[in-house]
Amino acid sequence: MLKFNYHSHTNYCDGFCAAEDMIKSAIEQGLRYYGVSSHAPLPFDTDWIMKDSDLDQYIEEILRLKEKYKDKISVLVGLEVDYLPDFEMLTKKDDLISGIDYIIGSVHFLGKLKDTTRWTVDYDKLELEKGIKESFNGNTKTAIKTYYKLIGDMAETMKPDIIAHLDLIKKNNSDNYFFDESETWYVETVKNCLERISKTSSIIEINTGGVARGYMTEFYPSDWILKEVLDMKIPVTISSDSHKSEDVAFGFDDAVAKLESIGFGKVYCLTENGWQEIDIRSLKWQKK
Repeated sequence: MLKFNYHSHTNYCDGFCAAEDMIKSAIEQGLRYYGVSSHAPLPFDTDWIMKDSDLDQYIEEILRLKEKYKDKISVLVGLEVDYLPDFEMLTKKDDLISGIDYIIGSVHFLGKLKDTTRWTVDYDKLELEKGIKESFNGNTKTAIKTYYKLIGDMAETMKPDIIAHLDLIKKNNSDNYFFDESETWYVETVKNCLERISKTSSIIEINTGGVARGYMTEFYPSDWILKEVLDMKIPVTISSDSHKSEDVAFGFDDAVAKLESIGFGKVYCLTENGWQEIDIRSLKWQKK
């Protein structure tokens, strides 16, 4: 059985554990490939990203651990990079520091409040509501369309290896507080975004992290979106978006089962030889 995870965070950013503890846990949980992908530095302060002054040390440490544990697991060095169209330096993969095996692209920031503070779509319901009110004059539909436009822009310009938690915008949408996923405008907005992604080389992750941290009862993205991903032949991988060592493989088997039930026969795995398309059956325990 092959297991892997490329989306994980350490105490370099908003993770709770040291990189070595995360890697040790990955070994204990039977992962063959494990990627560390701390939040890349941003040109403004937040309490959940890596400091710019720590970036070189971060890469050096993961490379050291990669060598230390090479006989037990293949460790890869990644970064989760936020797409910010007003900061050109963060939109081009080639501009990032060397030594990185892969890039995860994400959209967290959707606008600025009246006091110029940037707000995120996933902090809490109050911030999302305030952000929509102050950045989009209270127009939820425009805000959500902007979110998915940024995802598409990111895929086309930054060209990340992996697109993180595609429908993160739903995190604070319990009881359809902001929108109904079944509404035609929302479905069409998501499908238009997926069509743009389908013309790139980016991989969409099925992300179990929201469930692991108790925010969600289902993975990102929603099942109906995964069906569209399959129909458009967009490649997928599995990520736990782990912030604690015990969660490095959270929900892996459930994610495999979900993908298989939807009709996926292949998933993508990053190996020493680059991205490989593998049979989904190799991710399941085989009865002897």
